[in-house]
Amino acid sequence: MSRGLRRPVLAALTTLAVLAAPAQAETEEAVARIEPPADTVTLQIDGFTLHATGADGEPTHRLRGSRLREFGRDGPQWIDDPELDLYAEGTIQWHWTAPAALHQPDAQTLDTVGPTRGRQPAHGERVETVIDSSDVRIATETMVATSEARSTLTQPGLFQRGTGLRVDSRADTIELFHDVYSLYSETSEEDRPHDVDPR
Repeated sequence: MSRGLRRPVLAALTTLAVLAAPAQAETEEAVARIEPPADTVTLQIDGFTLHATGADGEPTHRLRGSRLREFGRDGPQWIDDPELDLYAEGTIQWHWTAPAALHQPDAQTLDTVGPTRGRQPAHGERVETVIDSSDVRIATETMVATSEARSTLTQPGLFQRGTGLRVDSRADTIELFHDVYSLYSETSEEDRPHDVDPR
């Protein structure tokens, strides 16, 4: 991208100007719906915060929620209102929220359920990025988030939408894979008229 303050955003089929990929049917391939395990709840915590650190003692991620239900000792955990912060060099790299999620500590994954928002705060020369998607799998060890759902990306002066998402926090890249549409503007709001005379 030509804007000096924006880090690379990879988007398949995107060019330097507005690109609208050919429209396809609105229906998408069905994705298996994640639900709470059918096993007996062995632990429940209302209002919790989990802090995780790396070998160097620095924080890697923080997971919060209004309720945690664990199914079996050290088993999968169903979380209501999850908030996941991924850290890099002591600062929050991404903040993810959703209505619910399945946390699997052994696999070091968090699978969100339903509408999911990811926000990368502005930091230094990096601009703020907001992603709206759904049913996102976040690997807390590799800091990679993926989804097969329709997703949108918003930055100052940029709006993108597409199907299929991959966010690599460590590489600082974002990919939209299919049916990608990009709009560059001063407002980054989809289809908003530009250069309107304020008088």
